[in-house]
Amino acid sequence: MKREVKVFPLKLKIFLLIFIIFIFVSLCLMFLVNKEGFEEGALSLKPVDYVKIIVVIDNNEGSRGLETAWGVAMYVETENTAFLFDTGPDPTTLEINIEKLSLDIDKIDFVFISHEHGDHAGGLAYVARVKPGIKIYIPKHSSNYIKSRIRKNFSLVEVDKPEIIVDGLISSGELYGGLYEQSLAVYVKDKGLVILTGCSHPGIENIVKHFHELTNLPIYAVIGGFHLGGASHERLKKIADTFKELNVKMVFPIHCSGDSARSFFAKELGEVYKDGHVGLELYISKDAVTIEG
Repeated sequence: MKREVKVFPLKLKIFLLIFIIFIFVSLCLMFLVNKEGFEEGALSLKPVDYVKIIVVIDNNEGSRGLETAWGVAMYVETENTAFLFDTGPDPTTLEINIEKLSLDIDKIDFVFISHEHGDHAGGLAYVARVKPGIKIYIPKHSSNYIKSRIRKNFSLVEVDKPEIIVDGLISSGELYGGLYEQSLAVYVKDKGLVILTGCSHPGIENIVKHFHELTNLPIYAVIGGFHLGGASHERLKKIADTFKELNVKMVFPIHCSGDSARSFFAKELGEVYKDGHVGLELYISKDAVTIEG
């Protein structure tokens, strides 16, 4: 008895061929889209034309007659937005220095809080008086105490994962280093990422690597507290090596970085190291970089 051989109808063959081609083309398109997105950044981060950063509060004295205080506050501006990165330890110092710097606080769209320590969130009471209701970005795992305080006067935005705040600005998401902290990066066209940190509790080298891996973009500058008081020579060398490996162009350690760390980086990094202090004004664009104050 002969076994009957099944022959697929011509229409079925054509259908299967079209289906296979469709799957193949879809996979190719997915690869191209993912490749393009990876090159531009995992979250399709768009560049800005410029960023201006003014250190409003720091414990390192500058030359502009500003108040010094233990803490961090920075005014940040791009063509798309203006905001405060942290608010320093108290409303009085924040208000005095903003007035001395002739900054228009009405221009700010939101406040980005790196973490809930008082030397970074203590100035929110001043913001509540002049800009009530604006968005405050804060790590999701911050205490209920600070969240409840923020909800009374502002619109609370809790951040856990990496998140694009506005075009050109991305939060690291909360990283753990004894407490949850977030940092911020601004993507400047033809330059790369300008990273702002509060205290770098998760480790400044880890934060910088995290942003690089997250966006696949070069790191142009890093400014903020590095939390290196009492750090060993080996730890400082490791951080300096990270900056070198990533070809960071400018490093501004302020606040809790510590005098010893600042001196070490000045020697180890040469011209890459920049003196950070209250009143510093940094401007970075495609065509120009200026440091004043």
